Amino acid sequence: MYLSHNNPNKKLTIHLQEVCVYLLDMLKYVPLSKQDRAALEYIGKIVAVSHDFGKYVSYFQQYLQTGETKGDLHHHSFISAVFAAHLLRHPSKWQASWFSFAPLIGYFVVMHHHGNLRDISLDVTKSRHIAENNVQDSLYHRVRVLKQQIDDITIHASKIVKDLSPLWAELSIPLSLADELNSFVQHYEKAFDEVYRQYYWIDKQKKQEVTKELYYYVLLLYSALIDADKLSAANIERKARLHIPAHLVDLYREANYDVSVTEGTNGWRNRMYKTVMERIEQMARANPDQKLFTLTAPTGAGKTLLSLSVALKWREQAEKQYGYSPKIIYALPFTSVIDQNEQVIRDLFSPLHDFHENEQRYLVKHHHLSTFQYKAENEELPLRKALLLTESWEAELIVTTFVQLFHTLIGYENRALKKFHQMAGSILILDEIQNVPVEYWPLLRTVLYQMADLFSCKILLLTATQPLIFPEEETVELLESETVKPLDFFQEMERVEIHWLGSDKGAYSPEEWQDLLKNLFEDGKTYLAIFNTIRTSIEIYKGVKKWLQEREYEVVYLSTNIVPRKRKSRIEKIRKLLKHNQKVVVISTQVVEAGVDLDFDVVFRDLGPIDSIVQAAGRCNRNGTSSELGKVYITPIERDGKLEAQYVYKSVHTYIAKEILPKEPVSEQRFFDIIIQYFTQVRERKSHDASEGLIRAMEMLKFDAKDRMIDKNKPKYVSEFQLIEDARQSVDVFVEIDEQAQDIWRQYMQNVVEEKDFEKRFENDLRLKRDIRQYVISAPIQLVKNLDRDLYEKTRMLHLSNDLLNQYYNSEYGLIRSSEMVDAWIM
Repeated sequence: MYLSHNNPNKKLTIHLQEVCVYLLDMLKYVPLSKQDRAALEYIGKIVAVSHDFGKYVSYFQQYLQTGETKGDLHHHSFISAVFAAHLLRHPSKWQASWFSFAPLIGYFVVMHHHGNLRDISLDVTKSRHIAENNVQDSLYHRVRVLKQQIDDITIHASKIVKDLSPLWAELSIPLSLADELNSFVQHYEKAFDEVYRQYYWIDKQKKQEVTKELYYYVLLLYSALIDADKLSAANIERKARLHIPAHLVDLYREANYDVSVTEGTNGWRNRMYKTVMERIEQMARANPDQKLFTLTAPTGAGKTLLSLSVALKWREQAEKQYGYSPKIIYALPFTSVIDQNEQVIRDLFSPLHDFHENEQRYLVKHHHLSTFQYKAENEELPLRKALLLTESWEAELIVTTFVQLFHTLIGYENRALKKFHQMAGSILILDEIQNVPVEYWPLLRTVLYQMADLFSCKILLLTATQPLIFPEEETVELLESETVKPLDFFQEMERVEIHWLGSDKGAYSPEEWQDLLKNLFEDGKTYLAIFNTIRTSIEIYKGVKKWLQEREYEVVYLSTNIVPRKRKSRIEKIRKLLKHNQKVVVISTQVVEAGVDLDFDVVFRDLGPIDSIVQAAGRCNRNGTSSELGKVYITPIERDGKLEAQYVYKSVHTYIAKEILPKEPVSEQRFFDIIIQYFTQVRERKSHDASEGLIRAMEMLKFDAKDRMIDKNKPKYVSEFQLIEDARQSVDVFVEIDEQAQDIWRQYMQNVVEEKDFEKRFENDLRLKRDIRQYVISAPIQLVKNLDRDLYEKTRMLHLSNDLLNQYYNSEYGLIRSSEMVDAWIM
């Protein structure tokens, strides 16, 4: 009996059948044209049954049974890939324009189903090169191994045909297995020629219109294959999809809010909700095929519930009109916002009769700090299976980060790409999309266009500061009707004013800023001050703390310079102080701008991009309860003659913001116009080279190369895409700030670092991950370079033990930074 896996033993044909069934089921939920679906399902069958064909080699079967190897002769992906290309090289009836590339697609996705995708040019050769023993280095060893494996397959061909034939017939594959296997062992080199010919078309851009789409079909099949393969290998049975009522948000609003009021802040939100609901009904009748939408609403408008209501109604429309249920993917820029949004969604789903028995089948939260649990049919799955299902987005609604989303859409890594098929056909809600770096806007536009065009994704850009990623005529604004536009809702609210307070010389030193605060100070008001660098935030906190305490104020410091656990507790403390009308001043960095629902009378902010300034303004008189307008003071900070904003943001952003901001007070009614001016100028002044380089890499299937040289301005490989730039001069540090941290570190050392059993170590690492990250900060290397590095290779972080704490860490403001150190460590 041929096996695919052991511990427990699994018959190879059972595994191939499961992968095929799972893969075809995954494709079923992707809306496609008839010709594209027929082509994809045919290739999918071939890819599924051939992806582990190499496991029929006796060397692999021996390795599975005994663990013994003969060099790399037990490796199975390459011979499987060549077999897939061989099966797909026949002329076919399928009419899809891209189907002529089927052998290359099958070869490429099967070859890399256990690893990451790489530059297609590294994977091709010609039969002539094989005959002349002149194969390129990237394939030379694999081809030598292949020749010996072909000899082995030849010897055992009759047994292989006998084992595989029943499955072959069951899947209705029109090719004769016996004939194809005989042809393969005799003429396998021809498959290389066919793949090379198709690579030549791509390399020389012979079929440019087709190759623009090829990347997306490659990722769809690769994703479905590797996800199906992992689920089968883990013996996880896929569950049926779940229904979510389209009017769930309406019912929730009726139960928790006064939806009939038309005046005040709640009336303002109700009228926006009504406008959007009427708009999507009108669009469903007039233009049901529209895919790109915007929802431009002021801060405090209740965009989370509003967008979810839109998505659920779109989902119902798709079910009725097209017969499939799109997944809803809600993506945000920061992990700090996700917990808050997830809780809103959990409250929304709670009335569903089976939600608590199937929590993760309904809702999955996924980012790099996620805890992994998966509850289905009232059963908590083991951690490894929970991890697999979470990372595969096996849920109806997924809350995630831009990093997870865009590094899948523009990706090359196996672990990220296994969820690509879940995005195809989905409803994508992109919250605060302006946080994507401007140089990537053309790239983002191209990718979202293709996802909408090829796979019928509906895409909703959700923000108070709508960037100009798409031309206005290509999107539909949801907060709009014949009688009202988003601008009307912006102009209706008068909660805050922005005041430019540049000094006589243009900017303030930290010492001058402290004097400014004292001059503007009004006892009894609550204050938030946001600075661009940790260094300045600490300096000012230390400078004003005593003066404010003498006036009976609670002074709280916030930044990523303190461990996440303490940061979270301080935010809760601030909420309580504000709720009970206590006198409080918060000194912070930009970390407070991202989804932290706090409301102050006065906000000070260092100069920054206009969208960041508007975000900061959203923390001032947020609920419109004050009898007077909240004040937002823009106070540029300089050090050594340079604006600190330029340490953190690109100079162009700083210059444009300074140029655009009026020097007279700006009412909230004018925010919309200023935002449009800002993004218009930013778009015009930014280079598109980075986007153009990545788009070309995607079209050329140039995913990654081992020795690539990263050039952010002119990338050549998909792998050079970085949504967040690497902080190459920083390192993670675990900080033992209390006994609980000490205990967690002891558990981590004992149960992860020192654990010999791989499975136990893996599960313990997952179990402790969230607790560990609550005490980790990112620190400039120069500040912590003297800490013990002996365990760094195992832990990927340094360890600041409690006995050294006072030398490196202050309980009030976190990591101690020397006074002469100039840095721009933000957030």
